[in-house]
Amino acid sequence: MEILLQEWLSIQGFILFTIGLLAAIIGVLFGAAGFILMPSLLLVGIPIHTTVAVNKFATGISALSNVVSFVIKGRLSLKKYFSFMIVSSLGGVLGAFLAILLSERIMNVVACISLIFAFMMVLRSNKWIVKDVKEIEEQRINKLIPFAISMYDGGFGPGSALMNITYFLKKQYHYLKAVELSRMISLSSCTGAFLFYYLTGIVNWGIAIPVSLGSIAGSFLGLKIIPYIQTKWIHIILPIIFLFLIVQVVTDLIK
Repeated sequence: MEILLQEWLSIQGFILFTIGLLAAIIGVLFGAAGFILMPSLLLVGIPIHTTVAVNKFATGISALSNVVSFVIKGRLSLKKYFSFMIVSSLGGVLGAFLAILLSERIMNVVACISLIFAFMMVLRSNKWIVKDVKEIEEQRINKLIPFAISMYDGGFGPGSALMNITYFLKKQYHYLKAVELSRMISLSSCTGAFLFYYLTGIVNWGIAIPVSLGSIAGSFLGLKIIPYIQTKWIHIILPIIFLFLIVQVVTDLIK
């Protein structure tokens, strides 16, 4: 009996690791880790709030590994963007608090509205996607938008990083810089949300650890792939991922 239990745990651990790996790669490249992670965890029978908590922990660990790499390489200044990290952390905490109060259906409605809005913003124009071009002048970033996205991220999550990437691309940041800033904000919002979920006793470490190990591996693989991503692929893939996210949320609503 113990052998069978150990075998099941080993298989489950591998599955959870693989889910984290694939989700992190998609998350780094296109900011849609939740599209893989949350439905996959729900599919293997993880409760919704535990799934959200694990998602925050795994995504936060993945983002942390990326942010550390960016800082070491001198690509990202935490001092420069510290205020955005604080705002995003508070947004994550508030989002997690609301998620505990709201039903799953209401959470899905909020997710659907947010994703449709972002999807329409992506379709408006594809001229703002700039790759491998150094910014001549950085545009002013409105802290309210990262806060709102972080609040959504803390309470639900799918598509939040993609919304951040879209926002920074609209501000004329090139794609790699948009990814870097998105990972920094994801780290902050996930940290705030996870701490709230942890203090409320929702976190399941048996699930969180293998998923997070996969996320760390996937985050580094994603960074290795980014330089090979062609601009024309971004034009095509970003709207498609948004559409899949919307379909997923709408499907959950009509069940």
